[in-house]
Amino acid sequence: MESYSNTRFAAAAIGESNPLQSVLFDIAGGDAHALTDFYQQTVAFVFAISRSILKRKEDAEEVVCDVFMAVWQNAGHYDCDRGSVLAWLATLTRNRSIDRLRNHKSRQMADMSEPAGVEHDTPEDMLRLFQEGSRVHDALAGLSPVCRRLIALAFFEDLSHQEMATRLSMPLGTVKSRIRRSLAALKADLHVTQS
Repeated sequence: MESYSNTRFAAAAIGESNPLQSVLFDIAGGDAHALTDFYQQTVAFVFAISRSILKRKEDAEEVVCDVFMAVWQNAGHYDCDRGSVLAWLATLTRNRSIDRLRNHKSRQMADMSEPAGVEHDTPEDMLRLFQEGSRVHDALAGLSPVCRRLIALAFFEDLSHQEMATRLSMPLGTVKSRIRRSLAALKADLHVTQS
């Protein structure tokens, strides 16, 4: 993929409301040349946001492609009353980057040699499968059962602190402090194991 440094972007970002908006409206009308112009003016901006979320250059480059495909397909949905073109583009980039990050994490979990057709009833069952035969197992074994359950609910069910507090009938502050201490303990145990 080409270099993402572009001096035209800086000029466009400063006074973007009319020029970029006009180009975006041309894209909505099906003008492929306008998409090229829009890309040249904003690709550094899109790449920078995506790279800051994903860290890996290759992943960020793929998100850049996805974002400009989405711009081509959805330019007509842009509403200037809801924000600037750059704000719309930043939101689109952030959402695509986070989706890619989540998909990557899901693929990593699926690749952890789970036998086909096995279903798990609880987060603890999934956590047990995940930790068997790994150094994570030893680190998790050092936590109390309540802390292991909180980690399992956060990691496998993606529950918020408030949702965990409600489900376990625990005060919100207790949930937050136990998760914070548990993660610190896991980090310390795993760091010692790696050394």
